[in-house]
Amino acid sequence: MFPIGHLALGYLSVALFRVGRRRPLPTGWTLAAALVGSQLPDLIDKPLAYYGVLVSGRSLGHSLLVMLPVLVVLVGVGYRLGYGEHATALVVATLSHYLGDTSRALLAGDWGSMQFLLWPLFPATDYAADSVPPWVRVLESLGDPRYNFQYALAAVAFGIWLVNRLDNRRARAER
Repeated sequence: MFPIGHLALGYLSVALFRVGRRRPLPTGWTLAAALVGSQLPDLIDKPLAYYGVLVSGRSLGHSLLVMLPVLVVLVGVGYRLGYGEHATALVVATLSHYLGDTSRALLAGDWGSMQFLLWPLFPATDYAADSVPPWVRVLESLGDPRYNFQYALAAVAFGIWLVNRLDNRRARAER
């Protein structure tokens, strides 16, 4: 999944999580935390793999063995400091990143291609695309029908965000 797909899935996951808890849709710092969380595994792994520090663009930041303890601590510290909503949004969006990266394999029952989630218990896979700059990969994806779902998801997420923003603006104006 590309960054725009991760952004959309992260936003929608946090929005659904918040609606399920009878909370408003994410705005402000909660929205920012969701957007950062949606990219977090790639922000860790992709640059390090591109510059040869990590062998794979799906290893350290994509490992549940590494990230789950970090995320648990983050939520604990966030709640202790009064930023629990933001920390929770970051965690939910980060977890959605793993769903985005494994959705095809999950649907196909291809458990072997999800071994990166258990790095370092399983060796990291060397992906050919890790040597290609991310912005080049995104540009090459434009017009490729395999990515239409991600772009449609992004359009839905943007539409929900925009309607929410306009509703919030109108509500403030009526006060």
